[in-house]
Amino acid sequence: MPSFLNIAKLRALLDATAEGDPRAVAMLHRSDSSNSIIDKIEKTWEGIEIKTKPELAQSIAEGMADYLRSYPAPASYKQKLWDSCNQWYRRTAGRLGVSDGAAFEEEMPRPVERDLGVDLVKALHDAGGKTKEQLGKDLGVGEKTIQTELRALDPSLQERGKRVRPLRLAGQELHPQIQVREQTDPDNPRITKRLYHTENRLHPIALQLNTQEAATLLLALFRRYDEERSILSLEMALDIWCQLSDPGRERIKEIYRDEEIGFKSFVEEIEAELEEGRLIVFHSEDEQRELLSGDELCMNLFKNADICHVKIRRGGTKYEIPKARIIREGHKSWIAVPSDEYPDKTNAISFTEQDLVDIR
Repeated sequence: MPSFLNIAKLRALLDATAEGDPRAVAMLHRSDSSNSIIDKIEKTWEGIEIKTKPELAQSIAEGMADYLRSYPAPASYKQKLWDSCNQWYRRTAGRLGVSDGAAFEEEMPRPVERDLGVDLVKALHDAGGKTKEQLGKDLGVGEKTIQTELRALDPSLQERGKRVRPLRLAGQELHPQIQVREQTDPDNPRITKRLYHTENRLHPIALQLNTQEAATLLLALFRRYDEERSILSLEMALDIWCQLSDPGRERIKEIYRDEEIGFKSFVEEIEAELEEGRLIVFHSEDEQRELLSGDELCMNLFKNADICHVKIRRGGTKYEIPKARIIREGHKSWIAVPSDEYPDKTNAISFTEQDLVDIR
């Protein structure tokens, strides 16, 4: 143990530098003391003598890294803990007067490496749109890089020249449709800027699942499909099944085929689709509408605040609103409001999926 510091003083130091970061505080005071950060740091002192503050800072970096390596969590969540530990270590090193703020990063690489293409796809979710300059500033790269990446995501933005290599996630190409609109600079009407965004948001999600987790996800999609006839659930299950290895598929079929009545048939339906050579592509929400159940379509219309033509039959009475806004009233319960009266609900009609005659 360092001659100038004991466990109580180490805890006081880490307490002081953790303050203000809820995750750092939670990690320091984790109830399982055998896997605490204090315990991990103390273990780095075994067999060596720490005499200086730089050596202590290095042992803290090593202890935090050991703690994170053994922490049971997916990489996506562990990255959030890594961010906290990285900043926590820097504050601690600063308190000790040690200038090497990169020691923790050297001990423990980022669990999730930054992916410019994925970050750009997420940045384009902003409905207001962003210029290349704004996107570059947000992502820490130049406008030229942003231009290249935009063309890689949406080849329609490239008018000439050699095609840019596509961006990928887990081997799959990312091709969201990017909308471009022009906006006049309020400070200089002679200057027009281009704003980029995606109307139909593509959510790039990568999961690393064990067999039980993959089966649980498939079972959840099956239940939704079985109870709601949700074609979206079938589409998602089909995409997931495609990405599993043959041994992984066989294991799920062997262990989980009798977990739920109908799950075996669900898997067989998926495999039949694959044998027919069906091509799986990302659909925009507009393209998916004809596949949606009544409740899913109402949720889509509600989410987008779209105007629709709705016909309803309730209690033997027919209702028709040529231009309606759909509002969620409750679980599987909706309200159709004439759009020219919205948000007034005087002439609104409550309905469920069973009452729908037509909606488009």
